[in-house]
Amino acid sequence: MALSIAVIPDCPTIDICGELATTSAYSLSGHVSVSLQSSFSLFDRRRTARLLLQSLVITFEGQSELVTPETGYSAVRLCSLQQELVRDEPVELNNEGFEDSTQPCAWNVVFNLRLPGWLPASDVFGDRQMAPAGTRYALYAIAKYQHIQEPSQTSPWISTLCAPIMQRTRIAKAPKCNILLNRFTIPPLVPHSEQSIYPLGGYIVSTLSQKSSESGPSIPSDILSKIQILASIPEHIGTEQDCAKLTLRLRAPLLSDEETEKINLSTFTVDIDQREVYHMSLPSYYNRLPIPNEEHQPPRKALLDPHPMSGLSEVGLLVTPQVCHSSVARNFSLLAGGSTQFEISTANNGRMFSRRVLPDPNAWYTMQMKLPLVQDSDHPTSESRWAGPCHLRPSSRGPFLTVKHSLKVTMQCQFDTGDGHIDNLLEFSIPLDFVRERLPLSQQMISQSQSLTDVPSSSTPSPTMPTSSLYGALPAYSELYHSNGDRKYDESVSLPLYTASP
Repeated sequence: MALSIAVIPDCPTIDICGELATTSAYSLSGHVSVSLQSSFSLFDRRRTARLLLQSLVITFEGQSELVTPETGYSAVRLCSLQQELVRDEPVELNNEGFEDSTQPCAWNVVFNLRLPGWLPASDVFGDRQMAPAGTRYALYAIAKYQHIQEPSQTSPWISTLCAPIMQRTRIAKAPKCNILLNRFTIPPLVPHSEQSIYPLGGYIVSTLSQKSSESGPSIPSDILSKIQILASIPEHIGTEQDCAKLTLRLRAPLLSDEETEKINLSTFTVDIDQREVYHMSLPSYYNRLPIPNEEHQPPRKALLDPHPMSGLSEVGLLVTPQVCHSSVARNFSLLAGGSTQFEISTANNGRMFSRRVLPDPNAWYTMQMKLPLVQDSDHPTSESRWAGPCHLRPSSRGPFLTVKHSLKVTMQCQFDTGDGHIDNLLEFSIPLDFVRERLPLSQQMISQSQSLTDVPSSSTPSPTMPTSSLYGALPAYSELYHSNGDRKYDESVSLPLYTASP
């Protein structure tokens, strides 16, 4: 007789909304299919297959691994959740009456696992020239059973001889079932403004770093300290957006009329930078999240599906070609064609603070820019080619990969000293937050209804197809309610017209 098991989740993806939160949880449900079929015989009819199912354990495990030429191999078990599906006492399974069937008899044992809401999203990173590493999640199942032999089918001496073999506990394992975990930010129900659906974040630039050419003289600090700069950019930028909108406001109300004529800002260079830091460990990450302790971490307790480099690392055969570092980083631009330059066109040749341009010293000189974004940047340098294509990632902080984004502004400044002029570069940067956006609930319902209309009316869901893949997953709690329990209302969707009851 043959026993086989398979894990079939209701939905192979888990969508987590919002920030990392140890107080939230998400449900992962499905069933384990247990199939039993009689052995084939050439000389006799098939006999009834009977067995005693002693244990059926479903396991959800999350892991993160890093492989780079500089740091070597590192791994961490993010979580491991188990659920015993055979409770109280063993269960007898048999295919009596279906011995000659070409299809096995199957039993579906349902499960429901409670996943923590702080888990990082599934991702692939590290050395792409080897097997892909990164953050992965999967379901595993293992069954323990014994064969049951009917006394009437065999002679007593054969039963006595085969008893040690038949009563031995056997094990059946299910193929690994990958689970894709996504993290999304829920956009506001009502756009904040025409410029952005998110609120605008204002940054006051208090200090300007100065780069003088060839170690030449610098612009006096008391002059630069009187320049006020206010940068406005959305608090979040969707990774699917094609541009980012920036507003810069400048003024210098404390400068004298003579000093305003000496400052010339002619060119602005703007760049959006993505910095990826690959690190062996991040203690602050482990301290703030309930990750399993060292006793449950590799190599003390091996991962259920480790990277091929794990075995080489444990026996000391994994040798990095360079000196081992604790971290390695790479930077690249997210703007189309690299950084973008803007020429300042004023009535006074770049002297934007001149009283002839802005008679009111408290008035702002305002510039609005649309920065074109790209999903994939230019080819990486030879030193970081192992990391794969330069792809736009959401801002995140994981156990082995930290992704940060920043907006860098460089201003070409010329200061007239009377005897000549000083040409320097003034720089400042502000942090950005790139997020993956999930469609609002109303748009999800529209897209789901459109997908259902494309399904022929005569077709029915396959028994092996998760029902949620056809009708869509249920919304997360954070999509329907605020953190204090108040219900969210989608003001973008108008209420239905009143109709009197008959």
